[in-house]
Amino acid sequence: MEMRMDEIKYVVGSEGKPTAVLIDIATWERILDALEDAEDIALVRETLDTLEAAGGDLSKAGFIPWDQVRAQLGQPYDSAL
Repeated sequence: MEMRMDEIKYVVGSEGKPTAVLIDIATWERILDALEDAEDIALVRETLDTLEAAGGDLSKAGFIPWDQVRAQLGQPYDSAL
């Protein structure tokens, strides 16, 4: 979904320069979604690079089996599954 420039309102300071931006909540939520997607993509790339550097070996890459993670988290997480 593209952002339209007419959806953006600028707050102009006393010197006539933009000092802030006003946007509707739907636009703000789209911006947040895009930032979260970008963060997720960067994390996936980093994880794949780590796994590749470990020759595909999950243990060498520092990955922990889910059963071990669940045991470390404790009882509240067991009941949520």
